[in-house]
Amino acid sequence: MVRGIASWFLLLAPLALPPAVGCETVALQLERKGVEKPEQMVYGLDLAKGQVVWEHRFGEEVNFVEKVNAGLLVGCDDGTLSLLHPATGEVKWTVRLGEKEEKVNTFRGEFAAGYLVSFHNEVVWLVSPKGQLLWTLR
Repeated sequence: MVRGIASWFLLLAPLALPPAVGCETVALQLERKGVEKPEQMVYGLDLAKGQVVWEHRFGEEVNFVEKVNAGLLVGCDDGTLSLLHPATGEVKWTVRLGEKEEKVNTFRGEFAAGYLVSFHNEVVWLVSPKGQLLWTLR
């Protein structure tokens, strides 16, 4: 992500089928005019109709939205990691990882044990698929 440029994430979820398993999701980084603090917003878009079907505002800037097996993983500047349901935008869980100025700004991968995320190369966290912090490496 380029710092200093207001950006937002648009999540494309084809909702021609009922919101259930199998909804494919694509994440895009875009700028949007007329939205207050757009860098905090995540949107779900019905591809068939080209309409926003859900939106979610986070407490601070969203650094990444990654498609994982369980949904959409969102890392934020407030040190939180959240998992969203791709078809509805419902927050399945949120876990606070960072201390003070530590942000969750890098997605390192999805593994059998969970999600590996970090604050640059300074702090690394492993979070279980259920949203529990397994360990921290500083």
